[in-house]
Amino acid sequence: MAYVSFEYFDKAVGAPGNRLVEPVRKAPFNHILSASQFTIDDVDDFCQLADDFEAGFLPAQLSRRAVGLLFFQSSTRTRLGFEAATVALGAHAIGMDDMSASRSNAKIGESLEDCAAVVSRLCDAIVVRHHEPGAAARMAAHAEAPVINAGDGWNEHPTQALIDIYALRRGLGTLRGKSLAFGGDPRGRVVRSLMQLLRFEGPREIVFCPPDKYDIPADVLSAIAEFQIPHRRISTIETALIECDAIMMAPYDMSAIGEPAASDYVAPHATPEAYTITPEKIERTRSTALLYHPLPRFDEIAPACDKLPNAMYFEQVRLSKFMRMAVLHRLLSR
Repeated sequence: MAYVSFEYFDKAVGAPGNRLVEPVRKAPFNHILSASQFTIDDVDDFCQLADDFEAGFLPAQLSRRAVGLLFFQSSTRTRLGFEAATVALGAHAIGMDDMSASRSNAKIGESLEDCAAVVSRLCDAIVVRHHEPGAAARMAAHAEAPVINAGDGWNEHPTQALIDIYALRRGLGTLRGKSLAFGGDPRGRVVRSLMQLLRFEGPREIVFCPPDKYDIPADVLSAIAEFQIPHRRISTIETALIECDAIMMAPYDMSAIGEPAASDYVAPHATPEAYTITPEKIERTRSTALLYHPLPRFDEIAPACDKLPNAMYFEQVRLSKFMRMAVLHRLLSR
């Protein structure tokens, strides 16, 4: 892996203590809109910086910086995660709890372009989630501050992909030569962004376990082919528990959480038994596969799995704070 060079400074004199970490790094991003813009060095640098933040290194003072949180689409983990990361960096999070009360909504009709032009003059970075694909890019084109895409419809969620790679590396040590399964609806933005980063990781194969009625999106298959990663499709999650090193789960139907379906078929909310993970299946297959999930979950992973050593999804949430700190620090240190 490539690592960032660091110089450490003590708050007081030269004695050991609370050290401020000041990374020596490449030119900053103007915006983070797609996982396709990252290089392997970018991913390694983000992971290294996240490790250092977890170890307790403090960033250079960002107390005069403000991060605007514009969530036009509902969010729990991403919204609170970016807010927690902002606070941990010593910066300030600003925004509205309910964007439907904003004049930048469908009812009032202020454009996203005007919203970006205004808010970017009041803060140092913008984190935006929106139900329309391409919304973050539209805002970035008119913003005076960096824009982070926190999910734009079914399109992309690049920072979640960074979090997932970081969590997978931490759990597996490396993805190189490993078999990675995707359970549930394959049409979501998380899968689309994660595929862009898997090109750096060298997995042995990608295994899809989607509902029968869902096709793997053509652009996802095209990316896999471009990156020359073998892939296959299976019909039961037990096969993944037996044959794969890790499983990235998703809800059975992503349209239920605001990511529109890419086909006319919409599944029932309940997950069919063949696609659910339970302690009984893990015990029966003697599976050591690590279980990940960007959340929220419904019934695709039984809550009784939470205490099993396979379960990594809440650890994934814990690690997400440090990765979001790394992302914000790189943009705010411009």
